[in-house]
Amino acid sequence: MSILNNRFLIKSVGFGDDKMFIELNTSRVLTVPYTYTKKLQNAKIDELKNYRLIANGIGIHFEDIDEDISTEGIIRDFGNESKRINISVQANFLDIADKYAKEHSLSRSALFQKATLEYIAS
Repeated sequence: MSILNNRFLIKSVGFGDDKMFIELNTSRVLTVPYTYTKKLQNAKIDELKNYRLIANGIGIHFEDIDEDISTEGIIRDFGNESKRINISVQANFLDIADKYAKEHSLSRSALFQKATLEYIAS
């Protein structure tokens, strides 16, 4: 087992239109395009959402497409994890955001990143 796997564990996974957002135990988020592997690229979103964390969070197994990815591989292939930022918002905003994120199988970080990217692109 590598040092990376001891340090970076997956806490949650969220799914966007063209990428997934993997929240780590460090509160940082890895953004992984579905083009990362052929199986991910060819999968339907419902197939991707049928996953389980493996080895205490060092990787993800996608049940329907029989694909495994790991934090070590993602960081190796894409570089270091995303930077963490601090923002101030009203508490009720976080409650609304958390409810929406949960309903859409996203982490809070993944929701904010996806919403920000979509806002900037529009």
